[in-house]
Amino acid sequence: MNVEVSHRPAYALATVTLDAEEVVVAEGGAMVSMDTHVTVETTAAKKEGQGLMGGLMSGLKRMVAGESFFQNKFKAAGTTGKVTFAPKHVGDIVTYEMDGSCELVMQSTAYLCSAESVEIDAKWGGSKSFFGGEGLIMLKASGSGPIVFNSFGAIKEIDVTGDFIVDNGHIVAFEDTLNFTNTKFGSGILQSILGGEGMVCKFTGTGKLWIQTRNPQGFGEALASKLPLRPN
Repeated sequence: MNVEVSHRPAYALATVTLDAEEVVVAEGGAMVSMDTHVTVETTAAKKEGQGLMGGLMSGLKRMVAGESFFQNKFKAAGTTGKVTFAPKHVGDIVTYEMDGSCELVMQSTAYLCSAESVEIDAKWGGSKSFFGGEGLIMLKASGSGPIVFNSFGAIKEIDVTGDFIVDNGHIVAFEDTLNFTNTKFGSGILQSILGGEGMVCKFTGTGKLWIQTRNPQGFGEALASKLPLRPN
């Protein structure tokens, strides 16, 4: 499986080239185009052979995490084939090669597609502490093979060594070799309110971190303030 990213950074498109009989798993609605001989299987099951109840639970977990209930599995039948994928919003795309040495933690909306050998867990217990009880869920990827994720706006890769602080709304993904502490911006509640930053995350250790140049919540609030009020 080979992934090429074009039209960066605002309107990124991922072109996945599959060897014969190779499979790529993608989030529902992510496919843009594909060769005619590529077959598609739509399933809620996390892995092949999972029973009905297991498939339903996997689908429900994905929905809780902000993903689609179903996932699509694209297979290059008989010969090599290409499939293209794009995120729902404006932004960049990154390909990360997992080698089993660490796991990858992502914002739930960042996942685009991955090799079938990559396991996506949509119920990660560390998400509650990450968001300070805000009820949002992160995804955790494990295994080996390429995984493709996207950002809102451009994406920046940072090699963290020591300490680093990021606003929660700008975090896309990070290697789990990094430890994190969720805290308020500044030295107190008043500074956090006046500074307009809210919650931030302090990372410690050594590992890769990806941040996005735009905050989806902030963008939504700015857009909403410009919309006309609906008449009664």
